Amino acid sequence: MAILENIQNSQVVRAYRQGYLAWLGAHKAAFDMTQEGISKLMNSREELVEDLVQKGEAVEADVQTRVNGFFNRAN
Repeated sequence: MAILENIQNSQVVRAYRQGYLAWLGAHKAAFDMTQEGISKLMNSREELVEDLVQKGEAVEADVQTRVNGFFNRAN
């Protein structure tokens, strides 16, 4: 067992493990950044659609008012 412990505690194994953990941490950080970006995109998409719907409703109401006014003057 002493040989195995020496191998596990060697500088090469520790350096390899640190490299592996850094690689793993980089992937986790990239995943987290992607998740945040997707969340922001989804939230802004919903706000954009809602804003466009409100503007569309305003245009529709304006057109209805103008059309009703036109037909009321014609009578």
